Amino acid sequence: MTIRILAIIGLSMFLMASSCKKDDPAPKIKIKDRVKEYNDVEKDSIATYMQTHYYTLDAQYNVTIDTIDPVGSHTSIWDDPNLQTLQVTDPKVDNLVYDLYYIPFRTGDNKQIHKMDKVLVAYKGWLLNNEIFDEKIDNLPIWSELSQVIKAWQEVMPNFKDGTYTDNGDGTFTFSGYGAGMLITPSGLGYYQVANNHIPAYSPLVFSFKTFVDDDDLDNDHVKNIDEDLDQDGNAYNDDTDKDKIPNIYDSDDDGDGVLTKNEDANGDGDPTNDDADNDGTPDYLDADTH
Repeated sequence: MTIRILAIIGLSMFLMASSCKKDDPAPKIKIKDRVKEYNDVEKDSIATYMQTHYYTLDAQYNVTIDTIDPVGSHTSIWDDPNLQTLQVTDPKVDNLVYDLYYIPFRTGDNKQIHKMDKVLVAYKGWLLNNEIFDEKIDNLPIWSELSQVIKAWQEVMPNFKDGTYTDNGDGTFTFSGYGAGMLITPSGLGYYQVANNHIPAYSPLVFSFKTFVDDDDLDNDHVKNIDEDLDQDGNAYNDDTDKDKIPNIYDSDDDGDGVLTKNEDANGDGDPTNDDADNDGTPDYLDADTH
């Protein structure tokens, strides 16, 4: 698969604009009870959709979804032998657990994705009426920082890896071995009551996606995003060693000592986390007293 470098560079400063990114609030809509909305409405509508629809793939893992013909021989999404189900707790209601479905067409051959990473993706999104509400094609992929997207993406993407690429020398890259799949999510793991011009409030969503490249070091300091979560609470954005109001995950000088984190690597192994010059139990890159 070939992708132009201009697409990668030109879009690298943006997150998904209209599907997976958390949209700006629309005019106020009456907020429904989340437990009743899922258990009484969406759970059955999602199951019915999966039982009455099937998908096909082309050689590039592009997905087409259609309604099953009663006299046909298609396998429904519901009966797909590769269908996986994740049990995900609602982000606002502790006693509400959703079924989040996904199908891995190919998990990917290279680097494991983490929910704190940024991923170069192509994707397509459908409503349950088969209407496509957004698409980023292979030749115009977009960087998605998973902390900024809907929870369904945060839960499913870490089950995939990225691929590898070759520079063709003509301004294009050829990607191979990337992950590819689809997911079906209730609105509680999507936008819930937030509506926009393309997605109505309380809409379960279907996505197909491809995971081309994973960026596991957002600030290029040689410390992986997952390792910037010092208190291991699952949130790397509340860890700020030098209290400069820049989370370590975005801070190239984590301890604020004037020496870049990536240069506080005394043993030269490319990993600043295992260097502790004064043996005080704090790595040099987090210790303002050592450089």
